[in-house]
Amino acid sequence: MKLSADALVGNVRERSDEHAAWTIRAQVSEPWLAEEPWDASDHGRCVALSSLFRGGLCEQLASGPARHIAAGQALYHMGGEARSVFLIRRGLVKTSVLSSRGHELTLRLFVAGDIMGEVCLCAGERREQAVALEASDVVEIPIERLVAKLLQNPREALDFSLMLCERIADAEERLRSLATDPVLERLVRTLVTLTVDLGEPIAEGTQISHHFSQAELARIVGARREVISGLMNRLREQGLIRYTRGGLIVVEYDRLIELRNLLGDGFAEG
Repeated sequence: MKLSADALVGNVRERSDEHAAWTIRAQVSEPWLAEEPWDASDHGRCVALSSLFRGGLCEQLASGPARHIAAGQALYHMGGEARSVFLIRRGLVKTSVLSSRGHELTLRLFVAGDIMGEVCLCAGERREQAVALEASDVVEIPIERLVAKLLQNPREALDFSLMLCERIADAEERLRSLATDPVLERLVRTLVTLTVDLGEPIAEGTQISHHFSQAELARIVGARREVISGLMNRLREQGLIRYTRGGLIVVEYDRLIELRNLLGDGFAEG
């Protein structure tokens, strides 16, 4: 029996009033789903499970030719029609929004293997713009094809739902951080994330493989470029980062993690 999208969500998840856990029901002919209750507070487990299945879903859907996007070229614009999602085959793409005064805030960075543009599931137009930060190859997946695939395979529908939940949680945490955290803490957290996503081990530390200007970092952190410039100088003076001749950032990852944790506890500021 095929389930509709609404029925799939309702049948796959049932919240336990006593244990505050999601019990996965075997109503979708997938026995592995019914083995044990799923603790909804275990975000790490959600991310791990999502990553486990996402690659297979992407590869099955993204069989068409890749579209090449040059660095600085837009993949789509705000207000444009939204009838597809995209799989990043190669490169680095950002999504961002512009204020009425032209100020830009970077929402998210997408690397090879990521799906992007999923907001088109609930909106007929793009609510952000997407621009390649370096030469990239993307495959466009029509929304009708994605929905048909999810309706046919409950496991992949669950995976896609987990990805959406993960991104909503990340967006809410980013909003909280923008409203309450000092710029230094946001900058250090950004550098840690960039190191995890784009880091390459070298003899002197871990090198972030993409060149991020201070202006681009400011758009990610949500601060003025002058503030980011001053804070980056402080981090360099303390030996936490340095620059290669080509302008790439090299970080002392373990020390950066220590500083992030201290800042999160309310120390090391000033």
